[in-house]
Amino acid sequence: MAKRYYFHGDEIEGKLGQFYCAYCDLLVSENHFSDTQHSGSDKERYDRSVKGWKVLRENSAGRFQRPNGASNLFSSLPNPKKHKTGPFYRWLVKQQDRDDPIGDLSKDVQRDKRFPLETSSLEELRNHLLANFFVCSETVQALDEAYKEFKSNKSVRSGLSLSIRFEVFRRDDYRCQICGASASEGARLEVDHKIPVAKEGADEMSNLWALCFECNRGKGTKNL
Repeated sequence: MAKRYYFHGDEIEGKLGQFYCAYCDLLVSENHFSDTQHSGSDKERYDRSVKGWKVLRENSAGRFQRPNGASNLFSSLPNPKKHKTGPFYRWLVKQQDRDDPIGDLSKDVQRDKRFPLETSSLEELRNHLLANFFVCSETVQALDEAYKEFKSNKSVRSGLSLSIRFEVFRRDDYRCQICGASASEGARLEVDHKIPVAKEGADEMSNLWALCFECNRGKGTKNL
C-alpha cells in the first residue's frame, strides 16, 4: 500500500484540525503556524514540498501517494514578493566566503531582516548600522572598506586556494603571528593579508600570515 505524502500545511485525513508541519515533522494545530518561529515563510516551505513531491513521484515507483484535492492551509497563498536589491548589496553578498571583516559583514547583513537592500548610499548604510545598539566600530569600518572596494569596480575575489592556506599555516607553525595562540590550543586560525586587498594587497605568500580570529578582527583593515 502506498504511503501518504504530506505537504507542509496539509490537513490530516480523519483528524479534524490537525495539520502537518514540515519544519517540525509533527502533526500540529493550526495555531502552531502562527505561534512558532520558523525559518522562512510557510508558503516557501509549502512550495518546497510541492517540488519535492514532483521528484519523489517520478522516482518512487508508486510507493507514495497524495490524494487529489487534499486540503492545505497554504496552497492558495500568493508567492511572497522578492525584495529588490541594489548593486552594493548584490556585490556584498558575493563576498561572504572571505576570511576578513568584509566577509563577516556580508554574512551579518544577510541575516539582518531590516538591512536596506536597495540603497547604495554609504550614508544610509552607515546610519542603519549605527542605529543598531550591538554594532561595534569594527563593523562600521568594515562597511567603509567594503564600500570603497565596491566603488573601485574591482572584480569579485576568487579567494585563496586551500593549498595556499595550508602553506601559510605550515610556514607560520599553525600559530597566530600576533598573539602566538596555536591551533593545538584551540585557536581558530585564519589566513590574513598584511596589506588588505582593499588597499591593493596581493595574494602572495609574503603578504599573507596566520592570525587567530580575535587578532584578525582587531586588526580589521589596518596595515601591519
